Amino acid sequence: MAASVQIDFSRPIALFPLPSVVVYPHTADRLIVFEPRYRQLVEDCLRAKGDGPLLDAAPIALATYAMRGWSGERIGEPPLRNAVCVAKIVDHRLQSDGRHQVLLHGFCRARIDAIAEPEGRRLYRVGRLAPIDSRPGAPRSMPGLESEISALVSHGCLLRMQRLQPVRDWIRSGNVPTEFIMEQLLFMLARGDAQRYEMLAEPSGRARARFALSELAHLGAMLDHAMERAAPSTRGVSPN
Repeated sequence: MAASVQIDFSRPIALFPLPSVVVYPHTADRLIVFEPRYRQLVEDCLRAKGDGPLLDAAPIALATYAMRGWSGERIGEPPLRNAVCVAKIVDHRLQSDGRHQVLLHGFCRARIDAIAEPEGRRLYRVGRLAPIDSRPGAPRSMPGLESEISALVSHGCLLRMQRLQPVRDWIRSGNVPTEFIMEQLLFMLARGDAQRYEMLAEPSGRARARFALSELAHLGAMLDHAMERAAPSTRGVSPN
């Protein structure tokens, strides 16, 4: 999908602020859009596609709050963190009460260079953005990195984790780009929103790969150590 989608950074992109990071490139999440300004944002983005396919709709920059508390009543609120994930609507369902249910697919990392506040009929903010990925474009296959991931998720206690089964299946299939797998792992392994945002803001694919491998190794070592310390019960059942 990513290979066929180009984001036009020469034009302002609608900003959709959320309390936390919800998607990375090559990941997706479903949202319910209910505030009037963001319902208008979705409608304007969909209108941009005309009679074309859904992927021709205008992109949306999923931003995150720079602080937890805000009233939303003053210009410049909520303050936003600089890094965003530029996404597109890949599924849309209009609810009977006027809300929008959308499936948003992330395509690339970007930074906010400038923000235009609501003006005229436009109730939402738009931003001038610039891509920050060190190697933009379609997700790549990286056999060396994939081998390291495979070795970790197929060994010890990590082999028993059902949450990692899709990763093992993708690697086994041989037709899923390694970068796609890595982004899924980044989102899965990040501990809390601060770390998740840090990986969204990280422009280097190498640095993100090192993080994913380090977190996998750390998780595996912790689980293996916990299993070694657990005393077996007399009836063959280990305590949790």
